[in-house]
Amino acid sequence: MRLKIILLALVSLLFSGCIVGTVAALPFKAVGAVTNVVAPDVVGDSISGVGTIVDAAIPF
Repeated sequence: MRLKIILLALVSLLFSGCIVGTVAALPFKAVGAVTNVVAPDVVGDSISGVGTIVDAAIPF
């Protein structure tokens, strides 16, 4: 049973990729969301866009 659980976890990581890109993009997305509150939407959206690009650029 343990082997099946481990295999399911590894298969899900294999097809979804690693979490490195998501972790690297998280600060940009958080700062973009906060900036949307105090600044014009264009500024916050551009910061969040950097986070999206970082998430897409890091394949692992």
